[in-house]
Amino acid sequence: MEKTNFLYYDRLMIEYKETKHSLVYKANSDLSLYSAGYEECTPGYSYGPTLRSYQLIHFVLNGEGEFRINEHVFHLKAGDAFLIPAGKITYYEASKTNPWSYAWISFIGISSESYLYQIMTSTEDIYVIHGLDTRKYYDSISRIMQLDASLTSHYFEGNSILLHIISMLFSDVDFHEADTNKLSIIDEIKFYFDINYAENLKLKDVADYFGIHQNYLTRAFHEKFGISPKKYLLQLKFKKAARLLATTQLPVSIISNSLGFEDQLAFSRTFKKFYNVSPTDYRSHLKP
Repeated sequence: MEKTNFLYYDRLMIEYKETKHSLVYKANSDLSLYSAGYEECTPGYSYGPTLRSYQLIHFVLNGEGEFRINEHVFHLKAGDAFLIPAGKITYYEASKTNPWSYAWISFIGISSESYLYQIMTSTEDIYVIHGLDTRKYYDSISRIMQLDASLTSHYFEGNSILLHIISMLFSDVDFHEADTNKLSIIDEIKFYFDINYAENLKLKDVADYFGIHQNYLTRAFHEKFGISPKKYLLQLKFKKAARLLATTQLPVSIISNSLGFEDQLAFSRTFKKFYNVSPTDYRSHLKP
């Protein structure tokens, strides 16, 4: 009998999706497998910009490509993995001369974000892990791709393989519980900014979320990083704005709204303070 959960998109891509349990069921579990797959990309093949409602990890097996998330751009090769948190807009593209192939696994559940973020905080680049034996991850993902979603036993086996993959990642990034506990609350807030800067964040709301006073947040952040939290957030926002102006034809109003600004005029004025030129002039200066 043909497996309906095993999807052949073409000769280059195969994806397994667990279909026995509903998305609501999996979202409300502690951790649940969503999908796994493998793809050999054609030269210049791209995906996105898009966002997902689940956590996703790609393991680069061969070749090269580019991964973009927030204001970050990473040039990756075999042995790298890139991490995509739920709700984050990403874009990735295979090299035109040496296109990559990769395997991926995605997962969902109440603890899924926490597990992924713990891995991210243990890496230098947050969204990327370098120097992995990605073939061992491919071997585990290949086992998932042989499962039959109509069998309850295979549902549990798929989740056991997911747990094994996450266990290997925690080991490979040398995650230490004690080190995580030593992170100061200001480190946690900086990481929160790095992940959520595109939202309309207010310092008082962030301070309340972390259970501290806004004045303490401002003072401690500046003492540790040499910049005020407000200016740090603006730097992140305008780095992203500059990239969007340079690489897309999106209207300034859309770029402004996507970065949490309710007032386009305020966005343009503040942008000019950072770059000494308006957003419109910034874009026009880039044209040949």
